[in-house]
Amino acid sequence: MGPRGGGGFGFLHMIGGLVGMVLFLAILLGLAALAYKFARKKGWVSGGHRPGHGPRHEPGAPPPGPGPWEALRILDERLARGEIEIADYQARRDALTGTGYPPFHQPPAPPAAPGQPPAGPPPTREEPQPPAS
Repeated sequence: MGPRGGGGFGFLHMIGGLVGMVLFLAILLGLAALAYKFARKKGWVSGGHRPGHGPRHEPGAPPPGPGPWEALRILDERLARGEIEIADYQARRDALTGTGYPPFHQPPAPPAAPGQPPAGPPPTREEPQPPAS
């Protein structure tokens, strides 16, 4: 026995109690973090939006506001209402999505078969200008 009637391990018992308390609190905090993560995944808790970290929208949905998806939606609506022709729609859609060729960079036309006129618009001729005097 120790001088005060204890077993002589009073100081070690105190350290053991502190370590046990810290471990208990760490486990409790870990369980709370897992419960929060599970609740966010199930949609029971909103994640909150931090400013400056981009727009929040539902997964799989197009981002809100102006952008290429919004422009394509408006283009589809204009075609459905008959405001634009199909060729105009296709050219604008290609310009928005980056597919196709811009009007000034069309791919070359295939060569014409022998004895056939070349495909495409006929060549234009400039009118002769009178000489400047």
